[in-house]
Amino acid sequence: MTPAQLSLGGLALAAAVLVFTLIRWWRTGHRAPSVAAIVGGLLIGLLGALCSGGVLGWAAHRTVTSITNPLGNAVSGRGSSWLLPAAAPSGMTAAGGVATTVLLVVVVVAWRCCDNQLRRQLTAGAVVGSAAGLIGGVSGLASFTLIPAVNHVGEQFIAALPFQ
Repeated sequence: MTPAQLSLGGLALAAAVLVFTLIRWWRTGHRAPSVAAIVGGLLIGLLGALCSGGVLGWAAHRTVTSITNPLGNAVSGRGSSWLLPAAAPSGMTAAGGVATTVLLVVVVVAWRCCDNQLRRQLTAGAVVGSAAGLIGGVSGLASFTLIPAVNHVGEQFIAALPFQ
């Protein structure tokens, strides 16, 4: 699978969705469940974009190339289809993919248990996170801070399995 690239319009759309979601969260009394939904969505979107393959990598690739980029380019104008440089590989191992998949299951269960507002915030966070994971600086920062922690959690999870 070729790595997805974020367009300038896609970046503008992701930033607008994030700002709109945060402003709405602030105006509704900045409750803790809402910020947890936004952060959880951002985290699973970011980790999905940093996966080099599998279903999560494919889903992040399709979200950016089929939804974020075309909508952002349509809203921003014709000249916004310029692509940002591709992000470098993050260094996520197979164990990190296991931890990301477990986190995805937790997010899906949380999404199923939430009301509609929290579902919208979780979805908005996931869309913004999947776009942000394709920005070079964000993916570089995540590869030094977040990815080693996710890889370590995945290694611990695999070591705890009974068939080892």
